[in-house]
Amino acid sequence: MRAIVFIDGNNFYFRLRDLLKEIDGKFSLLEFDYQPFSRWLVKPNQLIQIRYYIGALRRQKNNDKSEKLYADQQKLLAKLQNQKIEITLGQLIQHPDKTIHEKGVDVRLAVEMIRFAREDSYDIAYLLSSDTDLVAAIEEVKSFGKKVQYVGIAKGQSFGLTKAADDVRLLRSEDIKPFFPQSLL
Repeated sequence: MRAIVFIDGNNFYFRLRDLLKEIDGKFSLLEFDYQPFSRWLVKPNQLIQIRYYIGALRRQKNNDKSEKLYADQQKLLAKLQNQKIEITLGQLIQHPDKTIHEKGVDVRLAVEMIRFAREDSYDIAYLLSSDTDLVAAIEEVKSFGKKVQYVGIAKGQSFGLTKAADDVRLLRSEDIKPFFPQSLL
C-alpha cells in the first residue's frame, strides 16, 4: 500500500522529547533521521512522501532566546528539506499572557490529509500527532476508503485518535534510538 507520513512537528517534538527524557536526555532532536524512521514506520508499505507541519518562528529584535529558537528552527527546516520532506508552515501567535500558540497548523494538516485522500495519492496515512482536533479529518479520510494509523507514545496517548484510527502504534524508546547517530548512544 502507498503510505504518506503526516507529522505534526510541534506535537511530535514534545512527545519525542518526553520519550527521550526516559532514556537519558542526551539526544538532540536536530539529530533525528526522519527518512529512515518513516521507512521503518510504514513497512511493509511503500513510503510515498513525508509531510511536516510546524508554526514558523519569527525573530524578535534584541531577544537572545528568540534568536536561538529561530536559528534552531532554521537548522531543523534545512535538515528536513535535505531529507526531501515537504514542510507546511503555520503561524505562531503570542497571547497577551506571553504564551505562544500555533495557528493554522492542525487545519493545514487535516486539509491535506483529506485532499490527498480525495486525490487517491495514498492508501494509508500515518499520523504522528496526539491532537484530538484531527479526529474529524481521520473520519473524512476513512470515508474515501483510506486507512489511518495513529502513531504516538503511551504517555500522552490520544484516546480520541486511538478510537478514530484504523490502527495504533505507540512508540517506545527502543523504537526511536536507531534513528539517532550511533555516536550519541
